[in-house]
Amino acid sequence: MIQDKKQINFPFSAIVGQDDFKLALILNLIDPLIGGVLAIGDKGTGKTTLIRSLTNLMSHQEHYPFVNLPMGVTEDRLIGSINLEELINAKKEVVNLGLMAQAHQGVLYVDEVNLLQDYLTDILLDAAASGSYYVEREGVSRYFKSQFCLVGSMNPEEGNVRPQLKDRFGLSVNITTPTDPKVRQKIIKQRFEFDDNPVEFVTNYKNKDEEVAIQIEIAKNNLKSVKVNDSIIEYCSELAIQHQVEGLRADILLLKTARAYTTYQNGSEVTKESVDKIADFVLNHRRLSNPSNQQNSSQKQHNQQEQTPSKTGIYKEEKINILPPQNEFRKPKEITANTIDNQNSIRNSKGNVTSTDTKKTVSQYVATDKFELKTKRKSNFLKQHHIFLIDSSGSMLKDEIIAYAKGAVHKIAEQSKKQNTQFSIISLFDGEAQHILNQTGILKEIEIVLAGLKTGGKTNLIAGFKEIKGICADIAFHHNLHIITDGKLNATHILEDIVLAFQTYCKGIHRTQIIDAEKGMVKVGVAQELANRIQANYEILVRTTVSEIPTHTIG
Repeated sequence: MIQDKKQINFPFSAIVGQDDFKLALILNLIDPLIGGVLAIGDKGTGKTTLIRSLTNLMSHQEHYPFVNLPMGVTEDRLIGSINLEELINAKKEVVNLGLMAQAHQGVLYVDEVNLLQDYLTDILLDAAASGSYYVEREGVSRYFKSQFCLVGSMNPEEGNVRPQLKDRFGLSVNITTPTDPKVRQKIIKQRFEFDDNPVEFVTNYKNKDEEVAIQIEIAKNNLKSVKVNDSIIEYCSELAIQHQVEGLRADILLLKTARAYTTYQNGSEVTKESVDKIADFVLNHRRLSNPSNQQNSSQKQHNQQEQTPSKTGIYKEEKINILPPQNEFRKPKEITANTIDNQNSIRNSKGNVTSTDTKKTVSQYVATDKFELKTKRKSNFLKQHHIFLIDSSGSMLKDEIIAYAKGAVHKIAEQSKKQNTQFSIISLFDGEAQHILNQTGILKEIEIVLAGLKTGGKTNLIAGFKEIKGICADIAFHHNLHIITDGKLNATHILEDIVLAFQTYCKGIHRTQIIDAEKGMVKVGVAQELANRIQANYEILVRTTVSEIPTHTIG
């Protein structure tokens, strides 16, 4: 019986218009190993109300803590602290429990999770990932368990969530304001009824909440008896690859969530329909792009490239100024282990590739709850793929620096053309990135694209790195990235953001080279600093006077 009005929460079953969010929360209650829910949506849509209603739903359990992480939480309040008064006066080591320890085997709710301070986010991530943590204070060390379901809510208008924290949430739900007038009217009526007489309102929905709680309890008991066939595991892996997610967490969560949904629907075997029902929950916050849209975009750009020569007459004899630099192109060293776009691969000196067998890895994890990486071998030699990221912004245009950049690309291509090599070019201009050439081995096509290179505007390296993510997914290639820039970056992007974007989107790159085209007596050195931060080979673009630039004819 609820005695204090302050403790009364809106009934779970009375909430209208948030069916997806309710389902995601229920699936986490059935299988806590799913890892929580992130609610992303408009303000005033009932996110916090629904999350707090879980206390009513799970009130029948003896120990199911629901801990709210306040906005102004301190580190001591989060992890715990030593009671100094007891330590000094009574010589007793008394530890005040932190919120993470109090949430053990329950729910830890973070409202406005995107506004949480970074260092507190790191602490929260470590505890959620390991399921335990230590409190080290004043020479006292204490160990606490922190196996909790992490639930967060945020309004994207107030800023985004750090990628590390967003990926830690098992599921995510995008919440929008209801547009159906009848739904809105029902929500308003129920809110008035609850505010006027909360005890009576909660009592009216008590039976419905109990029915949902019983259904959840039955589903939890039957969870491990649900069958998962190999075809379903394969289907989950295909979905994850299709949406270009990083790592294997999405594959595993697709299976776990589909299994929880199946048992909640009183099913005995996971089907593709079950996977499709919950797929968006798992993939919403992990997908990097829409594959179909990306394919259409690439096709559109290819069509534009085909149309451009006819307008500019580039197929006719045309002279362009390029300068072959004196820098020698060095072949990459043998790399024994690489991470290539969501897949681990190992290459030996003979060129054999060993890649992750996703199906076997996920199957063993589901069966034994032990993670062991399974691999499969391919016997093919890795071809070379050179990706040129060319800064053709307004600053590069000055004094024909762009002509020198074209020369650098031309020389590298000339030295590699007999090695069965593929080339791709991404151009940075006007604050955007365009994939203007996709994997060709024909040198003349490279020259044609370079001749028609657009220039002007600002440099957006982050947009360029995002383009790279989609073109280095083929593990049959050894991907080499050549960044030609003067280091005069978009003013809205700091160097730390650019480094993080490189680490996020360029995991499939084996070797990176930065060619610094900065000129002048006094140099800022941003390109060199970027090379140091991302551990890239650094070279300076060697130039002579403009009059010494050789002329190449493309026929």
